[in-house]
Order: sequence, then structure tokens, then C-alpha cells
Amino acid sequence: MAVIPKEPLEWLNLFRQQMDEIFRYLTTLEGREGVAEKEQAPLVDIYETRDSFVVEVELPGCNREDITLSLCCSTLVIEGTIREETDPGATYICLERPAGRLCRTVEVPPGADLEGTRATCRNGLVTVAFPWRKNDKPHIREIPIE
Repeated sequence: MAVIPKEPLEWLNLFRQQMDEIFRYLTTLEGREGVAEKEQAPLVDIYETRDSFVVEVELPGCNREDITLSLCCSTLVIEGTIREETDPGATYICLERPAGRLCRTVEVPPGADLEGTRATCRNGLVTVAFPWRKNDKPHIREIPIE
């Protein structure tokens, strides 16, 4: 079920995600597959609590040491590698589990405290929590024209 954004910045984030999906689709069209290494986009759950902004990333089969979390301005970048573990002597009938590089970006809202970020990894689920800053000023302000 689609979530309907409530604020203008949320609409922009939704638009960016849709554009990412379009470009991801365009790079997998016939004849373009050999251009770059296939990159997976892991599934995420994003939610807010009274105390924090939380991003949960599903990374089954990805080892903790193969995951990199970084912040670029106010964007959380999740990168990693899922190693292909196939039996060389087997003839596979179905092979659906992804392997290779994965990357996903999430825009962190302006009220989040980037310095107080905490991350945990348990059973293939990476949880990144950004506490809300206390006594934060409004996100949008008017700029007078001189």
C-alpha cells in the first residue's frame, strides 16, 4: 500500500525514489546488461517514533563486515556485497537469491541528529536510528527579499 506524503519534502523524496526506479529499469533493458555490474537495491522500512527517525534495511545473507553505512550531507548511504554461494557441482533449477553489490540511499529529515546515530545488525536486518534534535528550529523559514 502506498504511503501518501504529508509534507513537501516527503513528496520530493517520493519523486526521487520513483526516478531511481525508472533509471534502475532503464539500465536493465536488453543490450545494456553488460555495461555495469548489476546492483541490487535492498528492501527498507522507514518510520518515525517520538524519539527518533529509523531506517531498517533487509540484508539476508550479507555479513556484517561486508556492509558499509555512511552519511553524505543528510543522505544515509547503505552499501554492501552479498557473496554468491553456489555449489559448483550442482545444476540449479531455480536461483532467485540476489548476489553481488547492493546500494540504497535514504534522505534523513532535517530534524534528525546526525551525530547521535546508532546502528545495529541482527539476523540480516540492519537498523539505523537517528534521534531527533532537541529544541530544533522549524525546517522552513522565509527569506526576506531586499
